Amino acid sequence: MSLILYGIVGFVSLGIAYLHHKNQQESRDIKNEMRRKQFVLERERRERILQEKLEKRKSYNIQKLKDYQCSKYPVSTIIIELLEDSNHHIEIEEVLSDQEIKEIEDKLGFLLPTSYKIFLKYFGDRGAWVYMNSIDHIKNYSFLKDYRKSLNTTIELVDHMQIQVDSLLCLMTEDSNGGAWVWLTEEEKENNEWGLAYYSSKHKKLFYKVENFTEWLNILVKSKGEVITELDENYQLGLG
Repeated sequence: MSLILYGIVGFVSLGIAYLHHKNQQESRDIKNEMRRKQFVLERERRERILQEKLEKRKSYNIQKLKDYQCSKYPVSTIIIELLEDSNHHIEIEEVLSDQEIKEIEDKLGFLLPTSYKIFLKYFGDRGAWVYMNSIDHIKNYSFLKDYRKSLNTTIELVDHMQIQVDSLLCLMTEDSNGGAWVWLTEEEKENNEWGLAYYSSKHKKLFYKVENFTEWLNILVKSKGEVITELDENYQLGLG
């Protein structure tokens, strides 16, 4: 009789333990689901705040460009188009102040092009994807020689001349084709509006010189694609 009693007690205990474990598991599942929902809501909240912030910044900067004296520069109209079309761009960094730009220029040892400084002040420092083009941080500036160690002291700018490699400041260090757009900082131009050229890693030469940053941006906005692809109409570079 006692064995039967023990068996019943044991069975009841197992049942109680099972129900307790089940209740604990259900409680954990409920808590995990609540945490997941809270995480999703918090992420959506942060994304909404970021989007509102970007929209506010966009509207503010468009108005500033229209009102401010920099509106006399042709690049301003192009930047307004970029801002109005912001849904095509990814990871646009914060704009830079005059003081921040000056500190960068002090480190570089020369002044940046006026058109580019307007871009930094009203569009942003860096864009991971601006109509399929990457634009690097000027805060973390680099020269072509910094990431292409095997280059000689000079490099050929096709149909033009030999250029000192250590003078080539990068607008972007590397694109989807393994190439880069660089500033021709040796040029002596008003407001340092240097030309830009495309470095082909395949040919180890510079191609497709454009007159200045305003022209480069204009090609970008009109094509809404990679600037180099737009220029390389005859597939001279064998781009992908």
